[in-house]
Amino acid sequence: MDFTLRTQARSWALAALIASIAPNALAQSTTGAIVPIDLERLRFTPAATDSMLVDTGHVLPQGAYRLMLMAGYERGILLLKGSDGQERSIIDYRVSGWLAGAWSPVDNLELSARLPVIIHQGGNGADSLVGVSAPDAFGLGTPELGARYALLRREAGDPVFLSLGLDVGTPGGTAGAFGRQQGWAGLQIAPRVAVSRELGPVVLGASAGVRLRSTENEPGRDHGTELEQGLVVATRGKGLRAEIALQAAESLVEPDFALELLGGVRLPVGGGFEAFAVAGHGFTDIPGTPSIRAAAGIAWAHQPPAQEDVCRSGRSHTPEQCPALDDDGDTVPNGQDRCPLEAGPPENDGCPDTDSDGDGIVDREDACPNEAGPPENKGCPDTDSDGDGVVDREDACPNEAGVAENKGCPDTDSDGDGVVDREDACPNEAGVAAHRGCPEPAPQAPATEAPTRLPTEHHVQFPVGQSTLSDEELRNLDAVADYLKANPGVSLRIEGHTDSTGPDELNRTLSQERADAVRTHLIQRGVASSRLTAKGYGPDRPLTTNDTPEGRGTNRRVEFVTESGGASPAR
Repeated sequence: MDFTLRTQARSWALAALIASIAPNALAQSTTGAIVPIDLERLRFTPAATDSMLVDTGHVLPQGAYRLMLMAGYERGILLLKGSDGQERSIIDYRVSGWLAGAWSPVDNLELSARLPVIIHQGGNGADSLVGVSAPDAFGLGTPELGARYALLRREAGDPVFLSLGLDVGTPGGTAGAFGRQQGWAGLQIAPRVAVSRELGPVVLGASAGVRLRSTENEPGRDHGTELEQGLVVATRGKGLRAEIALQAAESLVEPDFALELLGGVRLPVGGGFEAFAVAGHGFTDIPGTPSIRAAAGIAWAHQPPAQEDVCRSGRSHTPEQCPALDDDGDTVPNGQDRCPLEAGPPENDGCPDTDSDGDGIVDREDACPNEAGPPENKGCPDTDSDGDGVVDREDACPNEAGVAENKGCPDTDSDGDGVVDREDACPNEAGVAAHRGCPEPAPQAPATEAPTRLPTEHHVQFPVGQSTLSDEELRNLDAVADYLKANPGVSLRIEGHTDSTGPDELNRTLSQERADAVRTHLIQRGVASSRLTAKGYGPDRPLTTNDTPEGRGTNRRVEFVTESGGASPAR
């Protein structure tokens, strides 16, 4: 009859126990012997710098050491199922103990040792198999010596902890208790690499390596070299700490994959002592992967006095340890920085500025931090008390409705001529709109010795949409320039106008360009610029109707308004 290990998923098996029996025998038998193998799969780190269960690349500081004693219980370690369908727990439970320690003799190097002891184990069903003996109830596991060398250290300013490790399983385990490999005299070699990084209150760590050992040819199954990986998340601090880890092993000689989830807690109890506990659950039936695991122990650690200045450049430290430094580079020393690990302006005690209302003004400068408003109003919303469309901060009369052109104040007409004061060139003397609120000048009798029409009475005409002066208009302007040079006491206000076609804003720009073109030509002809002002009025002051082409042509003009002073103009 044939026997195989209980299969799961891909029919993984420890061994097919095959034997020959006499034709009339009734007992189960095998065709070969069960070869002893090392069933222990619990991996732990004696130094436990960041994690008890997974190497994180963080070695002990020089001169530090840690000793630990742990006892554990495992259930469901080695199961066999015969061809009769009966499952036999060859090793159903195991109580083990470990004595382990780690020490750093020189900087960046850590040495360790682990001695496992199988205190008691037992199972059932082995005596029903011919040629199979019950495992020894007591024995030693494979003793291990280890070394780790730090390649990168956070204390030195590196981005991560990184180390190379090597564990060597030495002869000494008890083969009859499944505490060692049969070949290579029980020797095992396990190189690995480990890395970790602190993220706030936790450490994330990972390790990967290979366990090289003899290949034991079991009936129907081989057992030997495996890839080993570990992942861990562990809390930091000096008080109660916890971690959760995943340990996996993939066989290189069989399609086996062992997986176990472990959790642990640790608590300092004073005097350098620490109590800890570990529990786990296996997800596969690979030999040595227990269905449940529990362990507890106590450790004592010695930390040498710190000899290095942690505040030196690149050293790992906390802001509290180095109050004179500026860890976040915001020019505020750690000791005065309310947010020593977040850059912020000195005005905010080193903390980042916030803008609660999203108006672009930081809260410390915002008079209304919870209401969006413009910078001109110190971050508060604009108000318009008199409802005239001019916000109070720009309104010269915030409690009296007015117009924007008058800075929010009401328009006044002091002389009652229908032209408001801000547009009235003669605000205290009634006039007409055509003369900007000034009285219409009285007609003068023409003098016989002078022309009846002054050059300044000429209206400069322009083509549609243009501010270019024609040759004829240039000649007319030359006459105006000669007149002004002959009458130095006369100044001109040059007023540009357009017809009503097109957008108002475009017309106002065009009227200003027409007035500027006339002024520029007069200056070029020798008239002092101080005697000339130019102003565009767009379509606001038509001379005649804009309903006909002729009327619009008349309205496209520049007029001269004489402002006399000093000598009388010559005729």
